[in-house]
Amino acid sequence: MTRDPHDVVQVYSGPLELVETFQAELKHAGITSNVVGTELVASFGSALPGTTELWVHRADLAKAKSIIDGETKHKHDREPPHFPHPTDSPKPGPAPARKENWINPNL
Repeated sequence: MTRDPHDVVQVYSGPLELVETFQAELKHAGITSNVVGTELVASFGSALPGTTELWVHRADLAKAKSIIDGETKHKHDREPPHFPHPTDSPKPGPAPARKENWINPNL
C-alpha cells in the first residue's frame, strides 16, 4: 500500500522560529514536513501570532509529536542564565562637561 501524499495533518502551530526549528529536527529524524503560513508572517509580521503551521504525513504523526514534545520539554526544563550585577568595579561617574569650542561662551 502506498502513502497518499495528500493525507497530511497539522502537528504544530506557533511562531516561525519554533516551526523552523521543529522542521529541522523532524528532517534530522527522517520525517518530511511542510511549513504553511510564512506568507502571512512576511506581510503582517507578528500581528497574527501562531499562524505558521507545521504539517506532516499522517503515518509520521506520532513520531513527529514525540519529537516536538521532547524539544519543548527540553526547552522548558532549562533554567534561564543568571547574569548578576558586577560588583568588582564601581559604577562610572557622570560624564565630563562637554566643551563645544565653536560656541561663544560670552553670548
